[in-house]
Amino acid sequence: MSALHHPSLKDRVVIVTGGSRGFGWYIAEELLKAGAKVVATASRKPEELVEAKSRAETIAPGRFVTLKADVRNYDDCVATVDLAMKTFGRIDVLVNNAGRGTGEYRVGIAGRGAPKFWDVPVGGWKAIIDTNVTGVFQMTRAAMPELLKNKFGKIFSISTSLTTMSSPGLSPYGASKAALEMSHVIWAKELAGSGIDVNILLPGGASDTPFITQEMNPGAIGTRSNLLPGDVIVPPAVWLCSDATNGITGRRIIAKYWDKTLAPQQAFEGCLQPKHDLPNIM
Repeated sequence: MSALHHPSLKDRVVIVTGGSRGFGWYIAEELLKAGAKVVATASRKPEELVEAKSRAETIAPGRFVTLKADVRNYDDCVATVDLAMKTFGRIDVLVNNAGRGTGEYRVGIAGRGAPKFWDVPVGGWKAIIDTNVTGVFQMTRAAMPELLKNKFGKIFSISTSLTTMSSPGLSPYGASKAALEMSHVIWAKELAGSGIDVNILLPGGASDTPFITQEMNPGAIGTRSNLLPGDVIVPPAVWLCSDATNGITGRRIIAKYWDKTLAPQQAFEGCLQPKHDLPNIM
């Protein structure tokens, strides 16, 4: 993927929440190869941060730092920003990747269909909304003072397909991503002229990462051919971190449309969805 290594990525400082595995790690790994510096967080499995740190040191020694942090806790978000500033001196990009999915409430229901909204445990609903909506807000809010000071920055968050967003049985997850996307439409408008771009990135379908558990889709993670490749998100994500996309804001970007036969900028443009000033709600 060397074509993705835009010169502006050299020494660019990127925060990746949920950066120890899945999409988060795949994005961080390629950014490290491109010369960037990465701050990665995880909330539930700190041992995965240790593993990620070990892998990162073989790629780019001293350019990857980690923190056990939960975006649902605002103090953790502030601590993540503080770590980036203390270690690397600035923040250029925030990748809001940390998220919770249907695994929060689908445990033990394989083969019985997805639960109706009235069967969803209150704790499962709260975990998803607090992470996917409030957590993204809190992490972005914590980073904003530094981005505004620099008059430059890139923020993008990971969403899901419209089909998934509106499917029966997925109301907590779908509602969280709908709220996430509408928030970004508003944030992009409020940040117009600031030098800070805000976008939504999604794979375009279920992807072969730990986010899709084996209970939800049987088979070893990384081998399930009925899913999109686990690293499908990487090309547009890395390109979004570069100066090649400066000024592109308030957009929805679908990774599966990236055409590897094209130059990166052309491939990226193929992932951009039409921009609607007033997105449809219903």
